[in-house]
Amino acid sequence: MIDSILGFNREFVEKRKKDDQCKEISGHARKEVMIFTCMDTRLVGLVEEAMGFRRGEVKVLKNAGNTIREGCDDVIRCVSLGALMMGIREVYVVGHKDCGMRKVSPQEIKQAMRERGIPQQAIDRIDVKKWAGIIEDEKENVVHVVNKLKNSEYIPKDIVVHGLLIDPYSGELEVVI
Repeated sequence: MIDSILGFNREFVEKRKKDDQCKEISGHARKEVMIFTCMDTRLVGLVEEAMGFRRGEVKVLKNAGNTIREGCDDVIRCVSLGALMMGIREVYVVGHKDCGMRKVSPQEIKQAMRERGIPQQAIDRIDVKKWAGIIEDEKENVVHVVNKLKNSEYIPKDIVVHGLLIDPYSGELEVVI
């Protein structure tokens, strides 16, 4: 796969150079927006396009299920740094219908861990449901994440946080909170 990727990349870069598309752009979001969404492959490019954003306009943060897990502050850290250091003013939490983190069970994850050589002692040390960020309902998860962000002492209170749900096929957005 790596050879295929690098071959494609050589052609990609040459085309960008030929089309004069290699100009520097800022690492800061021109629209002062951050999107927090799921890592589901169906959302790659879809979320930004469905919201009308282009390359360089927004920051995008992704994880499995677009969750903020108990005891894991990475999402809060990223949103905070985006606001404090990169000019982010609005955050859109974008969950999606048909999320795999709603469909998977702790038992399935444990089995997959064992099959892939994760030591049983490591599996036994965690609450797999919490560790994985399994969600019960996509809309409830969006509400939970929005509230966690709004109530975090590390995120400035002037940051506006919205909650949306996207259909991973049509791209239709629904306001949740």
